[in-house]
Amino acid sequence: MRKNRAHKGKSFSTIWRRSLFWVIALSLVAAAGRGQREPVDKIVAIVGDQVILASELAGQIQFVALQTGREPKTERELEEFQFEVLDQMISDQLFLIAARKDTAISVRDDEVDQALDERIAAISKNFPTEQAFLDAVAAEGLTLRDLRKRFQSEVKNQMLKQRFIQKKLSGVSISRHEVEQFYDQFRDSIPVQPEAVKMAHILLTVQPSSEVEDSVKELATRLRQQILDGADLAAVSEEHSSLGAGHNGGDLGWISRDDVVEEFARPAFQLQVGDISGVVRTPFGFHVIKCEGKRDDRLRLRHLLLAVPPSVDDTTRTAALADSLLHAVREGASFEETAKMFSVDNETRAQGGELGWFALTNLPPEFASAVAGWKTPGELRGPVATQYGMHILKLLEYQAEKEYTLEDDYDAIKELGRQDKTGRLVDEWIEQIKAETFIENRMVN
Repeated sequence: MRKNRAHKGKSFSTIWRRSLFWVIALSLVAAAGRGQREPVDKIVAIVGDQVILASELAGQIQFVALQTGREPKTERELEEFQFEVLDQMISDQLFLIAARKDTAISVRDDEVDQALDERIAAISKNFPTEQAFLDAVAAEGLTLRDLRKRFQSEVKNQMLKQRFIQKKLSGVSISRHEVEQFYDQFRDSIPVQPEAVKMAHILLTVQPSSEVEDSVKELATRLRQQILDGADLAAVSEEHSSLGAGHNGGDLGWISRDDVVEEFARPAFQLQVGDISGVVRTPFGFHVIKCEGKRDDRLRLRHLLLAVPPSVDDTTRTAALADSLLHAVREGASFEETAKMFSVDNETRAQGGELGWFALTNLPPEFASAVAGWKTPGELRGPVATQYGMHILKLLEYQAEKEYTLEDDYDAIKELGRQDKTGRLVDEWIEQIKAETFIENRMVN
């Protein structure tokens, strides 16, 4: 129901299983109070006229943990994690102070919404499936809506900070002499250029058949009738809802029309308090919605959600189509034209399915096993099944692992040198802003 986009997964890490948020929140109390009973929501740092609360620190630690898969296992590791995240939050506040003084820098609401979608999608890539991600979020006592609200201001501030830094760095250049100095100083520590492939794909999604669609809609209709006959929607949602939507009995809290996709908003915002909607179809499945309150332009909503998962036959049918397309391309059909005609990946279809370069070590496990030993441009592999559907892969270029040399890889080394130079400039700006700003880190006092 939440506004979202389809994203391609390029890397995965282990599933985040532990309820880290409360472990961290409790540890913040222990670290600051050393055994005394103190509320979690207290000030842990002051930066200028802004404060950083323990709850904000705990939320940011949770976000970093979900995004990176980092899982402190000892009290010392947890303390180091806390200090590291707090130090970054202080730096972020310093940059925000400077960015807010620059009236030429602004961020639109639609840009924040898009960045939020991308941020949530990036977090979900740390999980092997979308359902595993949703389960992890639910295990933290959150919904996707909660996650978006929690990170909305953080994402906006991050964008302001990034635009400030980009503006400051826009005039930074690096001379050939500086590139040569950088290479001479760091040649032994410059990592090797990894083995990599440039590839294209044709993506076919597994779509549920009309029979599956009808059966789920029929179940949603029966459950709605039970609710109309007096069954508690919260209990029905808890028992039957998909995708973690039954958490807290399907309670969505107070939401505005812009918080949800239009297919959901259109019927929901026609409801009066106590009304129950008909069966509503959105990209997420079939819903039954109840309005439990109205306040200005916001509604208090609760819902039942039944996802529409493809059947085994649907998967088999898509796999057969993938096999036939792969055979056709091997027999001489144009891969690029086939991608333009059949691929559902809107980001790559117009370019004939081209995905770009990938280090083999960064490929998702499903891709990595499929392209093992892949070195001949033009070679086809697949179909490869991932959470996004069936992929037919084509190797465009291959690059063996090699060490960087100034003669062969000047542009790449120049970029590394430029990043090193800009990093040092950023550190200098931080120190300048620190010298002009009151800072109190209460975690180290």
